[in-house]
Amino acid sequence: MPLGAPGQETPFLEFSVNAPPFADGTRGTSCRIVSAPFIHLRSIDALAATPGLAGAQRIGGKGARLVWLTRHGFEIPRGWALDAEHFRQLVLKRLPKGYAPQHLLQRVGAQDALQAMALARDAILAEPMDSALADELGALWEQVAQDAPWGLAVRSSATCEDDELTAMAGLASTVLGVRGREGLIDAVRRVWASAMLPRALGHLASRGVTDLAMAVVVQVVAQADASGVMFTRPPPGVDASVWAADERLVNATLGLGAPVANGAVSPDMIRFAARTGELRGMTIARKHRALVVDESGSTFVDVPAARAAEPALSALALERLAAIADRLESIDPAAHDVEFVIERDRVLIVQSRPVVGAGFPEGGDADTVWSRANVGEALPGVATPLTWSVARGFSERGFRQAFGSLGCKVPVGATLVANVHGRFYLNLTQFMRIAAQVPGLDPRTLTQLGGGNGTSVLENQVTGVSRSGFYLRLPVTASRLAAEQLTLARRLESHARKMTSKLRARRERDINRLSDKELAAELREVVRDLEVTGTLMLACASASLAGHLALKTWISLVANGEAERITQVVCAGMAELESARPGRAIADIAALARHDPEIATGISAGRFKKLSDLPSGPVQRALTRFFDQFGDRALREAELSAPRWREDHAQVFAMIASSLRKPANDTDSSLHRAGAASDEQMAQLAKKISRPAMAVLRTLLGQARRTTQMRERMRAWVTRCLGEIRIVALEIDQRLLRAERSPSPGAVFFCTVDELIGALESGHVELGHVVRLRRAEHARDESRPDAPVTFVGTPPSVVLPPVSGNGTLHGLPACSGVVEGTVHVLTAGRELEEEMRPGEILVARTTDVALTPLFLVAAGVITELGGPLSHAALVAREYGVPTVVNVAGATVALRNGERVRVDGTHGTIERIAAQG
Repeated sequence: MPLGAPGQETPFLEFSVNAPPFADGTRGTSCRIVSAPFIHLRSIDALAATPGLAGAQRIGGKGARLVWLTRHGFEIPRGWALDAEHFRQLVLKRLPKGYAPQHLLQRVGAQDALQAMALARDAILAEPMDSALADELGALWEQVAQDAPWGLAVRSSATCEDDELTAMAGLASTVLGVRGREGLIDAVRRVWASAMLPRALGHLASRGVTDLAMAVVVQVVAQADASGVMFTRPPPGVDASVWAADERLVNATLGLGAPVANGAVSPDMIRFAARTGELRGMTIARKHRALVVDESGSTFVDVPAARAAEPALSALALERLAAIADRLESIDPAAHDVEFVIERDRVLIVQSRPVVGAGFPEGGDADTVWSRANVGEALPGVATPLTWSVARGFSERGFRQAFGSLGCKVPVGATLVANVHGRFYLNLTQFMRIAAQVPGLDPRTLTQLGGGNGTSVLENQVTGVSRSGFYLRLPVTASRLAAEQLTLARRLESHARKMTSKLRARRERDINRLSDKELAAELREVVRDLEVTGTLMLACASASLAGHLALKTWISLVANGEAERITQVVCAGMAELESARPGRAIADIAALARHDPEIATGISAGRFKKLSDLPSGPVQRALTRFFDQFGDRALREAELSAPRWREDHAQVFAMIASSLRKPANDTDSSLHRAGAASDEQMAQLAKKISRPAMAVLRTLLGQARRTTQMRERMRAWVTRCLGEIRIVALEIDQRLLRAERSPSPGAVFFCTVDELIGALESGHVELGHVVRLRRAEHARDESRPDAPVTFVGTPPSVVLPPVSGNGTLHGLPACSGVVEGTVHVLTAGRELEEEMRPGEILVARTTDVALTPLFLVAAGVITELGGPLSHAALVAREYGVPTVVNVAGATVALRNGERVRVDGTHGTIERIAAQG
């Protein structure tokens, strides 16, 4: 009898959540073998009429929830469910022994676990499908083809009882626009294979899940005019000032509502009152693109400008969503997460689940505060595995060493950084508990300087932190710190000389001539250089923070004024701030180009894309020096797969073109503005305070400036080290391709440093299985929307509305001054490709240092990430450009062309009504 024949008795694993609770309050998962009739491919409607055949153990959590919705009369897209038993039988009969999910879950963390997961995934993808099931999938397409112009959606439906847990683990795979028998077969295999992704299995194992099977849901893709997600009430950990407890929140966009990579498309955000439906707030994004499905699959299409600026949802659609929310909560009184599509005014529920809050990032719980406000400056999106392998270990070691040097005790096993949907997040709860051992390092001070929010939560979490150990260690700590501070500048100069010598030697050597073992040694060496350089940078950063706090404290004691603002003003005007040099150099090159109208016109028109396009002369020579000095810079420069400026000259030419639009004398006045403001502020202080107090202030100011300059110098050296790692990585990539041990170009970025060294030294390690696995995991992460900059517990699956009282946005002041101008929102991923015009207000998601040359063109700067001590904020102060950072939702709330007033002194952005 073929697999899946009606009435066949097939054993399967039944899950139970009655296992004893773990220490953190979550419950383990046990399983037992039972026997029940096998379900083949059956419609959701038929399953809704057959209660015994539609449990999560058979058709997974997603499938069971769709059946529940159907039973209660909610309208869903037409769909079918494929029993998880097909997956179990495939694993049992086709995979090598020990490669089933229950075995892999037990092996998480073992040395050979990743290779086993990769082989299991590839085996599933290569395995021919059972002929009976393949025929039924073909018949299904024949049946629905005429009614499915956008094809079918094939979705994973894991058998874990807890939907929130599977979502956090990333067990949520969807293939859109599937057509034909072979397309369905391939899509089902891809969904099954998604069960083998390592971070998903690792997360499930950490929560006590001991087995896993994958059912499949097939649905007709609705021809969506719009779509989105609705939360019927706030999930745990959301600040009431952002989202009130009695409000529904809807994110909506045009076309299909698949999450968009790295926030490239921002959704509309609508808040309305529960029960009454009263509209509480609406932020309409400019939706330039919409996801649709054509013959080739899902794709983005451009949206006409008029439609892009309109709300995605009609008043009728909102009214129907409100009714759905009320009805869901009347049946099941919990917060619900509802995915929906709008098809010709019909509201179809794609998925709905209660929000139970059980899935937390590694090392966290329901109360843990996570943030990427500061680290997002260099790495705002999903990191590749090679970047993770370098950055995570270095960060953990560096942070522990920095805390230890301050005399803090770091708990054994504490998680300081974590991977949240592929993004780099800091565990602020742990950071603040450790930092609170030092008097004066309180959450409010640190979040105001570094960015982020959640201050009130963090303040409660550090209450009662003991400082007795710190005081006991203080004599030793103080003497060590004093010695380190006295030698820090000398150590920096010594390190810079050594690194300059190393870089010169590497440039003179042909890396192609190194043997594989020599190349492996070279990779070890450049990674070690990064670790040493990064550790020294953190020492400089600690000294800079201490210098800033000391100066601010003294000013608050003697000046009776706005201590933070005054500190920012007087610290600016440093002639040799390393992070400001690229912007100055771009302005100088633009000034040279103005003397040659042909070159200036060519750059402005976009005719020059690379250095070799330029005729020889002063501009070409200046650009050659620029790439020699700053060629390791890049957008997202902490990401090793990101091309550097020396590889992609077009980005630099675009910045020169923007600079050419600014009047020639304007740049010079901008560069002198900060110094003049600092001198004026110091003169005012000298009139208010005594000479002895002023002498102390000048001493503290000198120390703060010196340590800040050292920090920025070391950051530049970290960037050079990252560039060196990339050079070696690209050479390894070419060798592995030539040896046919790598499946595709760029595969090196989906390996770890240790894996690459092993492959080079052994001469026979084949990386294809692991690379394919990691590429799939990376693609899965990129398809998920960015989590909030700061969140508590579990990242919500909706984009939270910006906090906007009376139309005013609030952030952290980063550079004093008030300016008015028209908004220019930089498009994520294309920031340096756009035309920035003088006098515009630059609005960006991140304070990426690579964007700072544009600060000299902009009248003001607004960013969603970063703090007043971020690298880009320092550059903004050097340029004298009014800047507000840490403005939640700025790129969504503000629109291109609208006029705003940026108050960099008080950290506010105010909309200015159009005249007439």
